[in-house]
Amino acid sequence: MTLEYHKIIDRPIVTEESQILRENGNHYVFRVNPAANKKQIGEAVEEMYRKEEIKVVAVRTMNCRGKSRRQFGTRLSGRRAHWKKAIVTLRDGDSIEFI
Repeated sequence: MTLEYHKIIDRPIVTEESQILRENGNHYVFRVNPAANKKQIGEAVEEMYRKEEIKVVAVRTMNCRGKSRRQFGTRLSGRRAHWKKAIVTLRDGDSIEFI
């Protein structure tokens, strides 16, 4: 399966925890396509930020389950979609500017 990098990387996750990972270990957190594997994610990050000439050292992934939700005022329940998170480690000295 071949996917373009803009279909693999959905968006960066910018939270307090991800900022701590970025400062301490040069790790960046992304929400990715659940069908993508680690090799595709690493290549997509390098392709997406090729102007900054970064090199991906490692990729860790985790599948996050969607939460069960109830509609307000009814007994109907549903579920949010499952999604995948990737933590990408860059070599020392490399960085990504999101904003």
